Amino acid sequence: MTTTDDALTILAYIAEQDMHDAIFWRCDGTYAPITIFITCNDLFYWATADCEELTIENLPVLKQAVVDIDAVGPVLGILHAPALFACRVRGMRPQQPAYPHGDYIENEPKLRALFDACGPPRDAKDEG
Repeated sequence: MTTTDDALTILAYIAEQDMHDAIFWRCDGTYAPITIFITCNDLFYWATADCEELTIENLPVLKQAVVDIDAVGPVLGILHAPALFACRVRGMRPQQPAYPHGDYIENEPKLRALFDACGPPRDAKDEG
């Protein structure tokens, strides 16, 4: 649960970074007045809808993820910082297919290193 003032701080940062697609929130029951989440579907396990709560206390983790990824390549933070945030908060690496790849292949080793630092190697049996 997040206070309204804290939620506005978090949402202002999300808007500044244009990460609208990376979040959702709930305002009902135990989630009132508002609880904000970073989505991390299929990041840790296949076919899993998942999320990590974003609070005013762990907002610096997201901000640092943006800084660290942007140091690797411009505009990569918007794409990979939410996932790096979730990995850092959980102390867990993503499953292998969820590692950054594709258009930014020249940056892939540096991006992989950021995700590798989040936790110990995973066994194949833990990946799906």
